Amino acid sequence: MAFVVVNEPVVQAPNLSAEPLTDEQAAAQVVDAARQVVAVAPLREPAGGYAYVSCKNAYEPPYQAVLYLNFVMPQNNWRYLDDIATAMTAHGWTPAPTTAEHVGHKLTKDGVTAVMQRQSAGADVASMRLYGECRNTADHRNDNPAWTEVAFEAP
Repeated sequence: MAFVVVNEPVVQAPNLSAEPLTDEQAAAQVVDAARQVVAVAPLREPAGGYAYVSCKNAYEPPYQAVLYLNFVMPQNNWRYLDDIATAMTAHGWTPAPTTAEHVGHKLTKDGVTAVMQRQSAGADVASMRLYGECRNTADHRNDNPAWTEVAFEAP
């Protein structure tokens, strides 16, 4: 069983000149990106869901949709995350800048940033966090449920 913290958004200045995203558009941004990754990368037993996270503080808009995707790591294959990053890069993802971060891989495509890493040394599970743009202006302080599960089909 894994515990995931969902209140650490990717620091991103809101694009005030861009149109706000509806809840559906913000969710589709990360859900579609995650489904694309699952379709092109060798993810084993993908599972996850998304929530809306404030880009400003703990509660206020703008929000971004954040999807947490967990998957099983093959035993004794430390290059597995590299293989996933290579597959993503072949499908248009590019390395994203990292500042004082220690992550496995950080890639970006179409306004979505993906951060991928092992959950802990020796763990057989890895996670990918997909962060959408900070353009959702709806009020998500009282979302119930706050978390929406997403079904994935491994290739």
